[in-house]
Amino acid sequence: MAKILIVDDEPFLREMLSDILSLAGYEVIKAVNGKDGLEKIFSQKPDIVLLDCSMPEMDGYEVLTHLRKEPKFMNLPVIMLTAMSSESEEIKGFSLGLDDYITKPFKSAVLLARVRTILERKKLSVDANPLTSLAGSAAIKSEAEKRLQLGKHFALLYVDISNFKSFNDKYGFQRGDDVIKYTADCILSAIKSDCNEDDFVGHIGGDDFVMITSPKKAEELAQKFIDKFDADIYNFYDETDRRNGYIMSIDRQYNKKSFPIMTVSVAIISTEVSSLSHFADISKRAAELKSVAKRNEKSSYVFERRK
Repeated sequence: MAKILIVDDEPFLREMLSDILSLAGYEVIKAVNGKDGLEKIFSQKPDIVLLDCSMPEMDGYEVLTHLRKEPKFMNLPVIMLTAMSSESEEIKGFSLGLDDYITKPFKSAVLLARVRTILERKKLSVDANPLTSLAGSAAIKSEAEKRLQLGKHFALLYVDISNFKSFNDKYGFQRGDDVIKYTADCILSAIKSDCNEDDFVGHIGGDDFVMITSPKKAEELAQKFIDKFDADIYNFYDETDRRNGYIMSIDRQYNKKSFPIMTVSVAIISTEVSSLSHFADISKRAAELKSVAKRNEKSSYVFERRK
């Protein structure tokens, strides 16, 4: 579980917070004042800090000010504990980079909910792909393994863009990034058109994406995405290349050759069809199936049929 630092000069409150968080499964570190708190932030590297507002010598705002000047701790989540939270205090705290306020006295359930929410948000933001803001590899693995552990059937759709590298080489990274964002938008549009409550979208990196949905909706979702992608992908090419239906670029052996307009391949792996117990199994099957889908010159999907 996450490591939480409590910075408070009141022994009773410090111990009470420690008991609440320890019982919830968190690793707890305690600091008796602001200076001690800063030292333990540097030495212990906590995942989140509960910081008392009013402390002698160095109060919570001073600690926060010092903290945000350090590049490595600029994004460290901090919750301020305060006896009297005024509007001016809150504005001051948030302007310094505070994540949340909790007013004393507080209920333990509220404290735990806020800590959990901030930690989850931090995990997602750290893992999120910077280009598309979609969940990254760690979140994708966690989501798939969680569903495997629950024994809940699902289908994972592994999406790949064919001929993306040649497009990127000819038109440059900026236009390549535009295609990646366009692909993400097509995926989100397809999944929102008739989504399940627990549908999931992730961006592994580059031109590889993942969708997780129910097995019965997987093929329909794949086709909706393909239709949306194919509808406007030509618009990313110059007029001459659109008219030709291909571009001239350099292959991996540094030979000049023609490459068709980009298409997408979707490999669909379902836990109803295959016996899967680990995310590594899913990744391996998806990679194998994607190779089959990429043999098609047009955008297509391949659904694993074997039992």
